[in-house]
Amino acid sequence: MRFATLISWLITASLGAHMLRTWLARGGLRRARAQPGGLPPQVIFGHAGLAITGLVIWAIYVGTGAKPVAWTAVGIMMVAIGLGLCTVTLWTPYPARNPGERRGSAAWEESAMVVPDTPAAAADRGAGGDGADPEESVVTDEMIAKLLDNAYGRRGHGQIRPNPAVLVPIAHGFAAIATFVLAVMTASM
Repeated sequence: MRFATLISWLITASLGAHMLRTWLARGGLRRARAQPGGLPPQVIFGHAGLAITGLVIWAIYVGTGAKPVAWTAVGIMMVAIGLGLCTVTLWTPYPARNPGERRGSAAWEESAMVVPDTPAAAADRGAGGDGADPEESVVTDEMIAKLLDNAYGRRGHGQIRPNPAVLVPIAHGFAAIATFVLAVMTASM
């Protein structure tokens, strides 16, 4: 199980290295420094540094078989996972935004979707005296289809555009979970 954990850790580290390299190549460090309240680079580099340190310590455990070394690697991995969860939490936009949108309240207010009036709301407004004709505010099938197409990123024939880049962080997270479980099981034996 030592070697299975090592292989799992190497896979996790390679996926993480790919994400870090992509982030750096696309100017993530520059943007993080320029944006107040953004993701601190120390969190990302701390996560990566601790994960690599834990990997090296685990490799030492594989060579020596000393249980304290294994538990040291598990402890370092726990801190690395904590920083990884912080990274995901800070990186995940809420509320979700469209590609290319900027973070911040102004961007959210500008991108707020205007939902067409429902017949009931139009009737209430028409009865309220603003002079709107209830027939002008009816939701049509075409309006609903357009909203659904825009909401789910569909183009043309109702197919969803796949984004394979999303799979890398998901695979990294699942590999990290598998590595942690394997490491704890191996150190416990």
